[in-house]
Amino acid sequence: MKCYRITKETLEGAETPFAPDTVCVCTPEELRAGHFCAAPHTFGECANPGPAKLEAYDGYDFILLNVVNDNERYLTHRIGLYIMPDRIVFVSNRENRAVQDVLDTFAGGKTSSLNITRILYAFFNNLTIHDSEELQALEEEISALEERVMEGADEDFIKDIIAMRKRLMFYKKYYEQLLDVAESIEENSNGILSSGALRYFKMFTARVDRLNRSVLNLRDYITQVREAYQSQVDIGLNAIMKLFTVITAIFLPLTLLVGWYGMNFKYMPELQWPYGYAFAAGLSVAFVVVCILFFKKKKIL
Repeated sequence: MKCYRITKETLEGAETPFAPDTVCVCTPEELRAGHFCAAPHTFGECANPGPAKLEAYDGYDFILLNVVNDNERYLTHRIGLYIMPDRIVFVSNRENRAVQDVLDTFAGGKTSSLNITRILYAFFNNLTIHDSEELQALEEEISALEERVMEGADEDFIKDIIAMRKRLMFYKKYYEQLLDVAESIEENSNGILSSGALRYFKMFTARVDRLNRSVLNLRDYITQVREAYQSQVDIGLNAIMKLFTVITAIFLPLTLLVGWYGMNFKYMPELQWPYGYAFAAGLSVAFVVVCILFFKKKKIL
């Protein structure tokens, strides 16, 4: 467990957990052992998977979030927040970089008028601080993939497209839960946040909404790329089918010729003709040449 005492300008190490004017980071087991005054059923919710939410209790707000793992970008872990007018408690089974970065920043420097709401906003701000750059990088990946598709590269792009769609689906779910929680914070049913703090959270909500809309636009973009790839595949299949059709059409007269002279009639004059073989071979070549010239004239070949 880590505890910090909030002064007017910085965070200082504290020995007494869950005291007024403190920020604590602990696990659900440490929360129970410390006899923290909160609804007991919320302790287990901090460790168990489930949807994000905000619940207002008498004197405090309880928030559950699924935040991004530090080393596994497209996986999340559970974190709970107990927000009171004079203290805040972060609860998780594993250390989270977004929380620790905020605490290190405030503990390592001076910030005027430091309070609970500034720490809370800094935490939420940290959850999306680099996401615009990541979405821009993803857009560039999709654009590069589109160029390769349109160039007709002989590759199977389906796995790449599916992987990108999964990444976008992850972002969509992530931002939707942040939007739900941020909008609930704005309601401020317990009156914990001041009007000034609520303005900051409105800015955060607007940013997450923009990020979410960017994800939806990218999802439409990757869908268009998939359709373009499918069109390229269809064009390739049509070209192959056209080639087979041309080959069939060229050899159809030859098949007719073979079938004609394969009949077992006794009196077929060409069978005894000395030049019959040469005549059949020349006729076959003529058929092939005429068919090729015809298809070239029609721009089929």
